[in-house]
Amino acid sequence: MQNHTPTIAELQELSSQIPEKIPYVKMLVLFGSRATGNTNAKSDWDFAVLCDQEQREAYVKDNAFLLFELPIIIGEIFKINSDQIDVVELNKCSELISHFIARDGRVLYEDKPEEFEEFKQRMLLSNSELKKIESIKRQNIEQFLQRWGI
Repeated sequence: MQNHTPTIAELQELSSQIPEKIPYVKMLVLFGSRATGNTNAKSDWDFAVLCDQEQREAYVKDNAFLLFELPIIIGEIFKINSDQIDVVELNKCSELISHFIARDGRVLYEDKPEEFEEFKQRMLLSNSELKKIESIKRQNIEQFLQRWGI
């Protein structure tokens, strides 16, 4: 696939194909460097999806390989090389990743109006919550290093 760099407006326009091509996707959000405009030559494409789990399970029921098709189909829709695409499932990611998606993400598709706004309301963390997560992660790293004698 060609090395194409669509704008956010182009991505939003092309996302009208999502209900037909990926019917179990309820919301698609661009996040990371492409959403913030902080890109370089090696920037990949980070997408977050919210899936209807029942629909998705029915869709992949007879072919488990379909669980891995999201980057390929997203690449086809947006004319982006799927090797440069990372997909995070909002149903399964950490609260910290959800926070950054809510903070920096650009909604490309939502099957229900205001879905992304509702997600933001639920997932944006306060500074004190972020500090608490950082402290816990730091403790975990220190414990890991101590176990390895580092």
